[in-house]
Amino acid sequence: MDQKQAETVRRLFSLREQYPTWSLSRMALQLNVEGYRTAQGKSFTKVQVKRILDREGFYKGQYTYGHIESQGIHQPII
Repeated sequence: MDQKQAETVRRLFSLREQYPTWSLSRMALQLNVEGYRTAQGKSFTKVQVKRILDREGFYKGQYTYGHIESQGIHQPII
């Protein structure tokens, strides 16, 4: 993951923390308004936002396989 993608992930989790009542669509819209784009250079949709939010553990540096959880070897983003 490059720095730009990591910044997008951090911004999304920041939005979720600041505005816990926002819908996935609203968070996607805000990312788009602020100029963030997907890795493919497209606008965000609620589906992409959900996929990122669902992988919170991964972005915190955790690795999960089945019921096994451990610290991953990758650098945490959030």
